[in-house]
Amino acid sequence: MNYDIKIQTDSTEVSRLEFDQLARLAKSTKDIATKALMLNLYGYSDIKPNKETKKALELFLEEIKNTNNEELTLIVDCFNFSETIEELQLDIFSSKEELLKLTPMALVIQAFHSALGSKDYFSVDKPLLKALLNFKKNLSSKNQRIFLSNRGTIAEIELTQASFEEIEILEQGIPAAQTVVINGLLDEMKVSKGKLGLLVDNELINLLVTKNKDIQNLREFMGNEITIKGIAHYNAKGKIRFVEVKEFNKPEKGDAYFSQIPLAENVQQQLFNVSKGKVKSNQLSALQQIQGLLKDEMNDQQFEEMLKDVRR
Repeated sequence: MNYDIKIQTDSTEVSRLEFDQLARLAKSTKDIATKALMLNLYGYSDIKPNKETKKALELFLEEIKNTNNEELTLIVDCFNFSETIEELQLDIFSSKEELLKLTPMALVIQAFHSALGSKDYFSVDKPLLKALLNFKKNLSSKNQRIFLSNRGTIAEIELTQASFEEIEILEQGIPAAQTVVINGLLDEMKVSKGKLGLLVDNELINLLVTKNKDIQNLREFMGNEITIKGIAHYNAKGKIRFVEVKEFNKPEKGDAYFSQIPLAENVQQQLFNVSKGKVKSNQLSALQQIQGLLKDEMNDQQFEEMLKDVRR
């Protein structure tokens, strides 16, 4: 299936595409496609694809067109996942049938739509958002615009400098991942998806295991207590999404005492700091864009008080 990557400008800057520019565009596009597919498969994007998955992510440059020195179009071809991946192990967010209808470029366009709309699970994945932000390097001037489309099947996305400012606000509003040690009861397991549940103080923490060897070794802990060392990942409201398992062992004396559900930096303060920085850059609209992220954290009156503090 063919897709268009159009670069438009008011000047003649896009009349030709230098090799470094082409390499940067190819790399950043491929990185987004890869992370978006990993997010579909595992619920987290920063996972290295295996050989089969890399094959499914192939993108081919079919043609480069130049229109009146104001628009450069790269025609890209790629295959549907139904043609390249035989078996998919999907997270609960997506259905297998829907993903099989898509392509690597479709995932790229979908990821941008998602981040700019902030309406679904793509928006809470920090590594994917960072990959989207890295795509900004393909805009060499403030007047340039990039359009991604496949001529009607998927809604076209227009990317400008303002688009990446919006994505940056979203990315900075998500707490950074942190190393944690937690102790609890290994409650449930979905081997096919590398998903587990750890019961800590009557609250279920989602665990992500990416190594098949670890999944097999964890079987002996089912229904028993275990100490997990890993990396906690959060959503835009500061609530834990899952813990990426790095090490695990039988509980030692004192593990339960020191174990606790990992908390992110206070979300209100974090978003306050992000917003204040934007205000200093005359971008007060950033506050309106993040207000929705705080709806479960504070009431309208508290939000207005935060606005007053930022304006000072």
